[in-house]
Amino acid sequence: MLRPFLILLATLFCVSFASAKDRDGFGLGPYLGEPTGLNMQFFWDKSSAVDINAAWSWNEWTLLSADFQMYDYFMDMPMEWKWFYGGGVYMSLANDGNEDNTVGVRVPLGMKYHIRPTIMDVWLEVAPALELAPATRGRFQGGIGLTFWLW
Repeated sequence: MLRPFLILLATLFCVSFASAKDRDGFGLGPYLGEPTGLNMQFFWDKSSAVDINAAWSWNEWTLLSADFQMYDYFMDMPMEWKWFYGGGVYMSLANDGNEDNTVGVRVPLGMKYHIRPTIMDVWLEVAPALELAPATRGRFQGGIGLTFWLW
């Protein structure tokens, strides 16, 4: 299963140089961290996006999350650098019968760098989360990602 994923990643990397453009639509890529999986982004305009993750945790559960994110330039840095913040919801599904499924809210905060002249962004995020059901407790999510802007 890992081999086809690496082949797809290498293909997208090579194609990204041939079709370089600014991010302006739909992006897809890997998300590594806690949790690890696939990330999708849909930009509505230059400063707002919907970010969706389908991932698995090292703690034996699957996570689905959706965030609304706002983007802005980072101080006096070049235009390739942006920071983002937002809010969203998540649901974790236990992969075994020993744990409960959970629902909560999260607040992602991160930094993104657009690699020119490609269609790739690399980014880092931290997302403090509050589990709401079945119990109320704090959580921490975060990781590093790579987005390929497909259109």
